[in-house]
Amino acid sequence: MSNQPYSPDPRVQGYQQPPNQVPSEGETYSDTVRSSSTGDTYVQSQHESYVDPMGTQVENRAEVFEDENLRRANSRYWIARITYFVLAVLEIILLLRLFFRLLGAHQSSGFIMFLYSLSHVFVVAFDGIFNNQASSRGVFETSTLVAMIVYALLAWGIVSLGRVIFAPNVPGRRSITATRRRRYS
Repeated sequence: MSNQPYSPDPRVQGYQQPPNQVPSEGETYSDTVRSSSTGDTYVQSQHESYVDPMGTQVENRAEVFEDENLRRANSRYWIARITYFVLAVLEIILLLRLFFRLLGAHQSSGFIMFLYSLSHVFVVAFDGIFNNQASSRGVFETSTLVAMIVYALLAWGIVSLGRVIFAPNVPGRRSITATRRRRYS
């Protein structure tokens, strides 16, 4: 007899039953494996029950559920979340630029200089499309407004493309397999 508190698991590869232990008369072994596949969904459940050489009944249950459509839905969700977050940050920067230019904020302020230099990268492509409207206090920059609209449309397009690429798959086939084994010793 070994010094281990529990006997080794008979399901482990290479397990050999000790020669001095004979299974009891009522020992049973049953194994049920069920698997189902519907389109991109895969489900497998396994239940096994046996009596080990020490006379202890052991039951083991395991279930695996994989859903391809759920994975695709998660991808769509994260594409939309990240895209709209980046859009929100960009729109706030551009809105602040539009607001401060309209009110005629002084460019000598450190924050205003930082804001204008940061937002200039996103607005420069749209300069010259329309004339800026100047008033006595400030300037209404149409290029900033056009940039805000174009970036919103671009973000909407990215999210829509993610919805198309990661659209749910319609199941085309279904298969179910069930196996039951019972061994009596």
